[in-house]
Amino acid sequence: MRSLRRRARLAAAAAGAVIVGASGFLFASSAYADIDIVHIGEVQGSIADGDTDFTSPLAGKTVYVQGVVTQETLDPAGNKGFFIQERADATDGDPLSSDGVFVFNNKYSTIRTLNGSPAQAELGANWNVKVGDEIVVRAVVGTYFGNIQFSGGSTFVYDVVESGLDPLAEIETVEVDPPDDAKASTEYFRRHLGMQLTVPAESVVTAGRDVYSSGGEVWAMRGDSEAAQQDGYAARAFRDAHPLDTVEGNFDDGNGYLFVMGDLGLRATEGTTETIIAPAKTYDVITEENTGGVYLSFAKYAIEVANDLALEGGLEPAENEPVEPAGRKEVAISSYNIENLYDFRDNPNSECDFAGDPGCVDPEDPEGNVKPPYDYVPASFEEYQAQMERQAQQIVDDLKSPAILMTQEGEAQDVCSVNPEWTADSSLGADRLVCDLVNTGDANTGGDGAPDSIQELALLVAEYGGPAYEVAGDLDAADTRGIMTGFMWRPELAELADVEDDDPVLGAAPAVDYPTAADEINTDVENPKALNAALPQEVVDQCKSSGVFACNGFDVYSRPSQVGKFDLLDRRGKAVSEIYLVNNHFSSGPNTRVLHRTEQANYLAAITSSILADDRKARVLAGGDFNVFPRPDDPFAEGQTIAGDWVGPSDQLAGMYEDSGLASLYDVMLECQPEAAYSYTYMGQTQTLDQMWGSPAVFKALEDVTSAHINSDYPADAYEFGEEPAYGAYGASDHDPTVVTLKLK
Repeated sequence: MRSLRRRARLAAAAAGAVIVGASGFLFASSAYADIDIVHIGEVQGSIADGDTDFTSPLAGKTVYVQGVVTQETLDPAGNKGFFIQERADATDGDPLSSDGVFVFNNKYSTIRTLNGSPAQAELGANWNVKVGDEIVVRAVVGTYFGNIQFSGGSTFVYDVVESGLDPLAEIETVEVDPPDDAKASTEYFRRHLGMQLTVPAESVVTAGRDVYSSGGEVWAMRGDSEAAQQDGYAARAFRDAHPLDTVEGNFDDGNGYLFVMGDLGLRATEGTTETIIAPAKTYDVITEENTGGVYLSFAKYAIEVANDLALEGGLEPAENEPVEPAGRKEVAISSYNIENLYDFRDNPNSECDFAGDPGCVDPEDPEGNVKPPYDYVPASFEEYQAQMERQAQQIVDDLKSPAILMTQEGEAQDVCSVNPEWTADSSLGADRLVCDLVNTGDANTGGDGAPDSIQELALLVAEYGGPAYEVAGDLDAADTRGIMTGFMWRPELAELADVEDDDPVLGAAPAVDYPTAADEINTDVENPKALNAALPQEVVDQCKSSGVFACNGFDVYSRPSQVGKFDLLDRRGKAVSEIYLVNNHFSSGPNTRVLHRTEQANYLAAITSSILADDRKARVLAGGDFNVFPRPDDPFAEGQTIAGDWVGPSDQLAGMYEDSGLASLYDVMLECQPEAAYSYTYMGQTQTLDQMWGSPAVFKALEDVTSAHINSDYPADAYEFGEEPAYGAYGASDHDPTVVTLKLK
């Protein structure tokens, strides 16, 4: 405990004396006598090396603390807050504890004064939040998602000690410099929680800006960090297993040197909820230092910078091993996650498709139920079209119009068909498709076998000046939420093959060797075709609602693998070879749903091995969003506890490596172009979620495999903040597409 440092006007106060405040209000010194103030460091707690419990030692207690108001915050919902931090000469002197704390104040710009306090005598019932005031507050120590904080509802100002201060001149100014080790970095930021940290000039952006309902964030590293000193496109943060990571070994430091900047402070500085942090891309350089309070939310310690980022453009990610067009006797096949491409039409067959829908319930698959609000519909048709236009541009300009595209995250809806009046030059807009938005089930007259949003994307490709793609997709490949995989192909270069009843996967009795009962959809004779089966009982018995044992329903897939068999055509339109494409979208979260995703890999391996058992020379290419990393990367290090006595690595794709008959094309990229071997960025690091796997015949014909870095390194769209895309077509999805080029024969 420590005594209150009073202002000069209170210095003469003695027990029983009467003091006249600035307001003229008379109050007895007993109202403020014997107040014990604790250091903010005591509220935050001293964090020793190796600590894992960051709970405040004073949690739930009512305390008095004193500090300078250093910064205000504002979130997009209009919620306000502010940071207070002790003067540099008035801290507890413990470098392991934080000297700052956050006060959440809901929608208010004032804090109530404590009844009978000096602040009430001088200011009345409320104190207006003001940066530069040094205040004493009485508050209850609380927490929100791990952030130690005070709440305005239980916080009262006892005294305003001084006003008009320059906060950064009074507090200890600290330049952010986290250690390389991820665990030590977490301790570092916890020791600065609520304090002001300065991002130095010359810091380098390591991932394109993300956008959430709570605002935006940008990940970066110091310009003098080891990773930033690497040459060219290697100057970024790679996951530990990547050969360009700065520490040798598959699981080493976790790249703790990274830090993230948010915009709660920027929004308060600008005085508007519609402000968002600058649209930074990977390799951009921050040219001016920027300071903000450290705030913890969703397991991320963000520096809530007070000012927008001053940026200088760095290397262009899209120029990192760009896709080359297929040659005269070559064929290109791409996998592309088109990120929730929902249209702006209310599907009569879905109850979780449009604003106000009640949700989707499947009594036989309760884990897959969708409860409102769970709506991915765009804000308008114009926004939906803008997304398609940008993706169409990418398909033509950056992917070089591949012969076949395997898409993920299109909408599972087929109630529309192409308007007979449509041409590439017709400018029909929303009328390019004619739809039945009234009738349900078999009574619906609008479908044509082409999922609507993927079909419309194909039309936008032609409208942009690209080739005319045909589209197909089995709606049985959808999850309850309503997203699915699909296929687009250029009819002059490929066509869906005719299939017989005895086809090993597309026929009436698929030869998929898996230990549980196949779903009824497996008996359909069609091309393309979704395949699924029940989860093994030993997995079902362990299924939980969250964590590593989480399950998306009780089938192997919530989004079944979809197989398409294509004839590849020469320039005269003659079929010269055929290929099986297996399109996938595994359950999300590399470190969650671990058992479920492992079975998805096992079932995919059973699909591909059954094709090769029928024809060992078959060309088989399995691709899509696997939502987990390839070997040797893993979300769990060797020996790390996954659950109970289950330890890492989880090796969730073991079935693909050992039983599929396929090999990973990621290894080819890693050997030939390591700086470009990734498809996604997360928390400032590159990683590979989108993968391609090929049979021996595919490897024999392989000419190239490339990930087009046109999305994950670029800022996400911020339409809700009134911002148009900053980089044209780039950033139209959160995944980078992959293109495989094969010799035609």
